[in-house]
Amino acid sequence: MIPGPAGADAEDIGADISVEAYSRICRDIRSQPGWRLDSDTDCDYYDGAQVGVDVVRRLKEAGIPPQDSNLIKPTINAVLGIEARSRTDYRVMADDERQMEIAEGLSARLKEVETESRADRAMSDAYSSMIRAGIGWVEVSREFDPLRYPYRVREIHRNEIWWDWSSREPDLSDARYLRRDKWVDRAQAARMFPEQDALIAGSWSGWNHLDVYEGADTRMARACEVEQAWNQSWGHLQEEYLNRGSGMVRLSELWYRHLENAYVLVLPDGQMLEYREDNPHHQAALGEGLVRARRCLLPRMRVSIWLGPHKLMDVPSPLPHRDFPYVPFWCFRKDRSRAPYGLIRDMRGPQDQILDLDILLYEVLNSVKVEVDNDALDLAQNSYQEVARNVGSLRSMTVLNAQRRNAGGFKVTREHALASQVFQLVEERKRRIEAVSGVYRAMLGAHTQAASGIAISNLVEQGSSVLAEPNDNFRYARRLVGQQLLALIRHDLLGRQVAFAVGQGDGRRTVYFNREIETPAGAVIENDVETARVKVVLEDVPATPTFRAQQLQAFARIVQAAPPAYQAVLYPAMLELSDVPNRHELAERLRQMTALAGS
Repeated sequence: MIPGPAGADAEDIGADISVEAYSRICRDIRSQPGWRLDSDTDCDYYDGAQVGVDVVRRLKEAGIPPQDSNLIKPTINAVLGIEARSRTDYRVMADDERQMEIAEGLSARLKEVETESRADRAMSDAYSSMIRAGIGWVEVSREFDPLRYPYRVREIHRNEIWWDWSSREPDLSDARYLRRDKWVDRAQAARMFPEQDALIAGSWSGWNHLDVYEGADTRMARACEVEQAWNQSWGHLQEEYLNRGSGMVRLSELWYRHLENAYVLVLPDGQMLEYREDNPHHQAALGEGLVRARRCLLPRMRVSIWLGPHKLMDVPSPLPHRDFPYVPFWCFRKDRSRAPYGLIRDMRGPQDQILDLDILLYEVLNSVKVEVDNDALDLAQNSYQEVARNVGSLRSMTVLNAQRRNAGGFKVTREHALASQVFQLVEERKRRIEAVSGVYRAMLGAHTQAASGIAISNLVEQGSSVLAEPNDNFRYARRLVGQQLLALIRHDLLGRQVAFAVGQGDGRRTVYFNREIETPAGAVIENDVETARVKVVLEDVPATPTFRAQQLQAFARIVQAAPPAYQAVLYPAMLELSDVPNRHELAERLRQMTALAGS
């Protein structure tokens, strides 16, 4: 059972959420752990902006020029490169072999949507955010611009998203709400909600341009009272949603779940399907006793848009699934607070120590020890302060006293013995950055002490094992994105007779969906998308050009070592691994030639 907003009354759980329940959600969001500042700091370390004012002053005092000692960025870039090299495609699978044609057609359609919506780029950006900051977000929805591709997959910055902190499921399926905040131009907000233009203008002007109490518009009077209570009694600030300096307002998009009584149909195999009164097949199956109905509580999704305390709209979710349109990409989460964090969190300490040791190393290398008798210098030519300033220079000049008592009364020594120890500490901290991140030098392409290829491969495999949890979380989130795209595709195909081309080369064929055909038993729907039991999975083999090139090299060695009779069979498969244009057609012709030669 999914509870309503914290402390909400029974009427607040239902449709059309009240301003009191929304205010409680806002207070719940403000009481969440302050993890965002730490994540922003992690990203600053990646960007090389972690040097504070104190460190800059120390660098200047030590005479150290501006330098780039950021070892975190190349390490993280190596992890991001692993994702780019091991990216896999979507594939739709059917639970029933009789629906394999539907799965093939939907796979082809899903591949097209993935390419045209730039879903791979959005998920790569979310992967970068989850590795650096601990969490990334991807929006999966329909495009509101009719001139663009109808599906939209975009990466959303983490600081725009707020979610129910009591949720424990990685897909937020048990979360009560999710809120996205976005600043937009006030004129644009008025065009987006023309029926709320007066309300937006009143809130923007502080209700000074009209007398809401003496006028006839009671709705504006109620809005003014709600805003005053919002700011005074509930502790909110107008600056949270109005920026008069830049002419922008903050719109909050709230997705929330509530419970409704509904009926489900229990199928003979035990599976359940939600009953729809407008579906004649459901009514016929229920009337003939093929299924039985059961009453239960089902969670429903709604979306509302808020400008501070003002609700601009509240409608049922327009999406064909029951999930939030924002998919989280988790890296790690703390056990107690459930706050997300990424790989950089454990690298910050060694990175700070490296910078401190760099300053110390410069100070040691530039250190000069001067021992001087009180009569060793010609004070008429140079003072003790001038000698102290110039003695570290390569072109320093010191005038000595010709009448000094001790010929060795002026001695300059440099203490460089400590420099090697400091340098060893710097190297040890660099190795510690690799150890805490699981990214070893072999993965960075750097020289290692491993002497054999097997040893290097073991280091790479060890690093992949350390990154297993975040990569597994990424694959899970990537599959969730594919499921939501498939739900949109299926919904848009309902009741439409469409055809998709599947296969490659001479095996290419056309698959028809929702086509009505005549049979001896009557008209039936061929490849009905609505009743198809399909799911999205990820291919086991990466689909990147780099991986195909590696496969091609390995397969070429196999073909060369094989007997001539086997080479004729293996060569078409090797050709399909290459990037040659029309490789599938050429491979199919080679197979036909091999079959003719064998006959």
